[in-house]
Amino acid sequence: MYFCGMFKSGEEFPVKLLVGSPNFRDLGGIRTEDERMIKRGLLYRSGDLAHLSASDIETMEKIGVRMIIDFRSDREIIKYPTPKIETVAVQKRIPIPDSAREEAERLFAERDTAGLAIVLIRDYKRMIHDHTDDYREFFHVLATTDQLPLVYHCAAGKDRTGLATYLLLRALGVSDREAREDYLLSNLYLKNLAEKVISKITAKGNNGEMLRPMMEVRSAYLDSALEYISDKYGSLDIFLWKILQADGTTLKKKYLSMKKKPSFLLGT
Repeated sequence: MYFCGMFKSGEEFPVKLLVGSPNFRDLGGIRTEDERMIKRGLLYRSGDLAHLSASDIETMEKIGVRMIIDFRSDREIIKYPTPKIETVAVQKRIPIPDSAREEAERLFAERDTAGLAIVLIRDYKRMIHDHTDDYREFFHVLATTDQLPLVYHCAAGKDRTGLATYLLLRALGVSDREAREDYLLSNLYLKNLAEKVISKITAKGNNGEMLRPMMEVRSAYLDSALEYISDKYGSLDIFLWKILQADGTTLKKKYLSMKKKPSFLLGT
């Protein structure tokens, strides 16, 4: 488990770095299949930053975040603007609208439990179909920017950001198992928030449990995107290297630690 050592003995996992954005976390420490490691303190994934406390903003400035990549739509940004963070030099927009939200609101009003269960399965396919160019731009920015550390985010940091992160981890040489583990960690980081929302809706006389599929990430969601990629492009490798034009050499050089020398070569 790559997150071993990220929190002190006796602390409850997961450790949340920001109170106002509970799904904010460092990709640093995740290991690749060739036993390299993503460097700590360079790449952060997150939900929106609109609710950061003064202490949270101070934490971001201590981290030294230089760039923010925002996947949210205009509507989301207008409603929940990002606060001023003194260290941030660049705010990059790569809009991927949250179309699933409007569909979910309609299905909830219709009490369509079965429909709500598959909204995100369909939406992950939509994100690949409609926003390949946007994910290609994401990879281009990561390969070319010198504004590090950076944080990329959407609203909850679990779907648009979760898919982007899975693709990035695989491009860096992380196994499917480890990349999925990071993807599913959103359920732990967002658990308290999800339970609060569901309880609040239930207290108003509605069935809050109907919305649980929208509040979580599930392997089936990710699988739907990967199945679409496989059907349309043949393989994830083709999608990463030819369609998204990910520069694997540059990304690995920039974001991974050096390979350790075999023990018999140490000291040479």
